[in-house]
Amino acid sequence: MTEYLSAANFPAASEAAADRLGSDLEHILATDYQGDMFALIGSYQRILADNSKREQWPQVHDKLCTLFMAGKAVPLNGPMIGSTVSIRDSDYFRETARRFGHERSAIADIEWMATAWNLTFADTGLWMGKTFEPVSRETVAYKTKEDSAALAAYDPEITRMGRNFFREPPDPNPVQGLGLPVLTRLWGLVDRPTPDSPKVFETRLLPENAEKEKYIPYSKTGGLFLADMGVSVVPEMRGKAVYQLNYRWPRLGPAYPMTRLIDELVQIGEGIYLGQLVFATRHYAYMTLESNGERVQLGEDYEPHRELSFYERLRFWGSAPEEVDYGYQNNGFFLMMDPAYAGRIYAEGAFPQLRPRPGESGYAELGYDREEAQTPAATGGTGAREAGKWIDGWKSDAALKEKFTTLILEPSPKETDGDVRELLREGESVLQMLQRISEEISADTRHGDDMEKFEKLNRLFRCGVAPGVRDGLFQRHKEGACNTRVDGVEKRDWYGGDDPCIGLDYYHGANLNLHCGFGDSVRDLLEEDRSLFPSILAARLAEATDDTPNILNETWRSIGKYIFPWAGKSYEKISPRKLSMLLDESDDLAERYPARVAELRAHPASAPHLMALIKNQEHYWDVEPRYAAHLKNGPWDNGMTDADKAFWEEEAARRWVFGNNLQDARILAADPMMRIADMNYRVPDPAVQAAADAGPSPFVRQGYVFLGVSDQESILPMNNGAARKKVFQFQYRYPMIGGPAPIGYCLDELVEIADGLFLGQLIYATRLSLPFQSGVDPDEYRYQLFGYFLLMDDDWQRHRLVIGLDTLD
Repeated sequence: MTEYLSAANFPAASEAAADRLGSDLEHILATDYQGDMFALIGSYQRILADNSKREQWPQVHDKLCTLFMAGKAVPLNGPMIGSTVSIRDSDYFRETARRFGHERSAIADIEWMATAWNLTFADTGLWMGKTFEPVSRETVAYKTKEDSAALAAYDPEITRMGRNFFREPPDPNPVQGLGLPVLTRLWGLVDRPTPDSPKVFETRLLPENAEKEKYIPYSKTGGLFLADMGVSVVPEMRGKAVYQLNYRWPRLGPAYPMTRLIDELVQIGEGIYLGQLVFATRHYAYMTLESNGERVQLGEDYEPHRELSFYERLRFWGSAPEEVDYGYQNNGFFLMMDPAYAGRIYAEGAFPQLRPRPGESGYAELGYDREEAQTPAATGGTGAREAGKWIDGWKSDAALKEKFTTLILEPSPKETDGDVRELLREGESVLQMLQRISEEISADTRHGDDMEKFEKLNRLFRCGVAPGVRDGLFQRHKEGACNTRVDGVEKRDWYGGDDPCIGLDYYHGANLNLHCGFGDSVRDLLEEDRSLFPSILAARLAEATDDTPNILNETWRSIGKYIFPWAGKSYEKISPRKLSMLLDESDDLAERYPARVAELRAHPASAPHLMALIKNQEHYWDVEPRYAAHLKNGPWDNGMTDADKAFWEEEAARRWVFGNNLQDARILAADPMMRIADMNYRVPDPAVQAAADAGPSPFVRQGYVFLGVSDQESILPMNNGAARKKVFQFQYRYPMIGGPAPIGYCLDELVEIADGLFLGQLIYATRLSLPFQSGVDPDEYRYQLFGYFLLMDDDWQRHRLVIGLDTLD
């Protein structure tokens, strides 16, 4: 126990619980604590900021919970240096998980937010702290709309209005570079106040606080809150006393997610305060707008002491809570640190990543300008890339040189596309050309996600050649070419019929550039009829669709590719029986295929597919599905005529293949969740796995299934001209296919542009409320391009890995 840490600071449920807390605290102080609380929490932060150490995260989180429960509730005053320690996802399935003996659900345990935060801002000092300034009773009354509890708690010596500090990351990558500008716009941040202009929002920078702020490097400030002594809103804290920071009052103007946020603080050492991030999981607003001088929230206004509705009381019949149940949860931890201890805070063993940089406030004041310049650490990265033919040695290999520099083309439907061979420069491979174009697009769209900037890829796609299907096998442009051909060794069953894996061929995947197609649909709608939207929202939408940064692309390049383990696609033969089932859109699917429909119903993530099934059952459409004529007499096993079976045999042999998306070993951490989400998720056949392991980039799982079909006309108007562009399509939308959303809105298209190298368009429907039916005009679904991807054989993959196109290093 210490002056600030004691089991007595927590209202334990029993003496035994208090003893356990005391024992846990003593263990931390005896084994982890080395006399410096800044260094202790700094060591925890480094573990929690390292995605490779995620197996240690639950243990460290429990230690932070122990320290928080044992901490002492005290008020804070003036500026404080801040550091995020950890981020946790809200667990919307926690109660269900607890019924099965788990503290957190499998979905929450993936910790997407923590992983993304660690890959982007964890060690950048984007958030640098808070300040706590005196506030008048009148201001508190106005901000809380005369809330009686807030006014009763008001104490001029304790009650504070605060704001947060923000700072530019050092040498920001594209996503990090967007951080502060985006926050400034969305959260209404303002420039750092100075003694000459001390007024900021409804507070004034006091001279003594201005002096303390000199040791805190920040450039923008905002994110207002009201702070006062209170009791924790987290149920597990059992009413523990805390210093509470409330961002949720509408008149503070909170932007999402601050509309859900309450911070809670306790002191755990001299000059150091541990805080927990607390988010509401229900009854919250999505944004705050200003109308006629009043703050208006979209969603539910924060009114903690409002009268409960009849339905809220009914939910807790017999034990109704006295106040609104916001479902508060701990979403991580942060620190507040007194700048009087700046030297210890910025020390190498504590939080050196927060240290002031040259030109920032605190750099000279703390003497860093006088310290001898440190020799930069070596930045060898992951080692030198493999030399040899896969970098540039291919130029002296006649076969590889021809493969890597020869484009496979056909005339574009648009005469204006010209000769796309001019895009390929002397001495570069087709893949290096694509890498160069991709970098150009990323740079050009960083401040404006405009489809015109994708025109080089658009032209290449329109000139590419669609692959085909022959004898049920995926067929490249070059006769007989494939990446591999594998027959499975496992006996597989498809709802009572043999379903062997035959002729599997697979290709590695990479993303080039992404684009937010929803913006195109919004822009089209605004052009069609602005009366569909309220004026204030229409104005904001119109503004948002003009020169919007390509956040989707930057997020993928800086975060997404490190998280999502997509590795490519595979194709195999499909039996006519299986094909006829997956393309069936009859109104009696539940009777035809009860087991398959039951699986659909058991997988909520397949909701778009199930909705399409239900709408066909209800005869929602006045047009017949595309293949209705060959399914009207019944399914393959019950009523289908010989003529119809012959049709499906021909279709399976000449046009269709069964496809899977491939995932690499990063998916294994999410295996339990994927089995719940994706009804088609599977371990590859041993023969297929052996072939994958022998290649340059093995995969370990298959899922997100699709039907590949040849000789199709593109559904995107931009691909068509005097003639319609022929493409190979990936069909995900037929109801019997299933698969986790948003894949149920997807319909991709593919062409081959060099031997074994394919350019694909990522296409999604943007009219999400309209269920799929194959007989409906595709224009009804407002399909939009969401980006370009590549599929490639082993040669191209080895080349890709050494040139670093969409790789992880």
